[in-house]
Amino acid sequence: MNLRGKIVRSSVVILYLLIGLEIIIMISPFAAYFYAGYGPLLNTLYAFPATAWLTGFFLPHAVVAKSDMLNFINGFGRTLFSLGIIAFLIGAFQIYTAKIRRKRVVTGMLYRWIRHPQYLFLAIAGLGLLLFWPRFFILILYVSILFIYYLLALHEEQRMLAQHGESYRVYMEHTAMFFPGNPGGKIFRLLFGWNNSKGLSLGLAYMFTLSLFIMVAFGLRSYTISKTSIIKITEKRLTAVSITPKSDGSIKDIVDIAFQDSNLSASIENYHKQGHKGFMVHLMPMNYMMQGLFTQPNISGMHKRPRRSFRAVIGFMFPFLGRRNHQEMMGLMSDGPMRLIFSQLTWPNGQYASADEALAFTVKHLPLLRVDVDVRKSRVLNVEQTAPRNYWGQMPMPAF
Repeated sequence: MNLRGKIVRSSVVILYLLIGLEIIIMISPFAAYFYAGYGPLLNTLYAFPATAWLTGFFLPHAVVAKSDMLNFINGFGRTLFSLGIIAFLIGAFQIYTAKIRRKRVVTGMLYRWIRHPQYLFLAIAGLGLLLFWPRFFILILYVSILFIYYLLALHEEQRMLAQHGESYRVYMEHTAMFFPGNPGGKIFRLLFGWNNSKGLSLGLAYMFTLSLFIMVAFGLRSYTISKTSIIKITEKRLTAVSITPKSDGSIKDIVDIAFQDSNLSASIENYHKQGHKGFMVHLMPMNYMMQGLFTQPNISGMHKRPRRSFRAVIGFMFPFLGRRNHQEMMGLMSDGPMRLIFSQLTWPNGQYASADEALAFTVKHLPLLRVDVDVRKSRVLNVEQTAPRNYWGQMPMPAF
């Protein structure tokens, strides 16, 4: 392989590591350790207003939305990832079996319909990762990978033509590159066929595709916020986000119960004296299994995860095969005590943000107080201060 091919292939490996590493970190028992290496990258992006938005999310990850479509996307992402990896492994088995048998060109099974099924299925798996962990930073890496796959495919085809000559040329003429019918090539020629420079056309196509994906992601973010149980409580200088769908009145009632406790009211007043302009509060069942996104969890009352089993792994990879819905998968209970996480709001420069600015792209939330409320008895069970960190440190995490 020549130097150009090695550089392109290495770029794919690095970008996929950046995408996949954070997912692995999130589900690893050694998450805090791994984030010591990955965290500085996110913190560096967040430190500058021009790049802080890259650490934001554009689809729900922590909440159950009011939209069935949004709730479907998370499980669909896991399914796409699993199917993509399985299909990729089938293609890899086909390739290496052919090498062992010293077969010249693989044209059967998956390769009968498209010339590069492995890149296609890796792209599908990458899309699944993106939908499961929808950070803007991951989105940009994903679009970049798609174009690198195309460059790799071109490089490999030149190598195959040099090795196999006319037989591979005939195969190319009768077999699509990535999709039967070659829709990508037709769109490319329609939009950029006027340009005689293929390199310039490819660069323009990359910028166009990246811009389109980002605009769609911005739209999805706005839609997600509109379909999440979020209210602003102006008199308390709070933005409240409920993990489960609740009415505005129900959210306000739970917050009002919490503020009946003199310790909470005194703590909030003290934070205001220190310069805090407002707070974000996340409302969740005490057994909510993803509390680590918002605070260093107190495991008391949390949903106890079942022991990992083959059935549990299959249920995670293909959630639609399981009997439990999205809400049950997160261990949520609608009739138990509620936990409220009160978080500070800061801009990249360290200045405090107001409650009205809580959902801005560049505002980070880190916990200050954990409050447990018995809603049915309208009383506060516990108020305690927390360290200003989530389970993975002080990484930017989703607000919804």
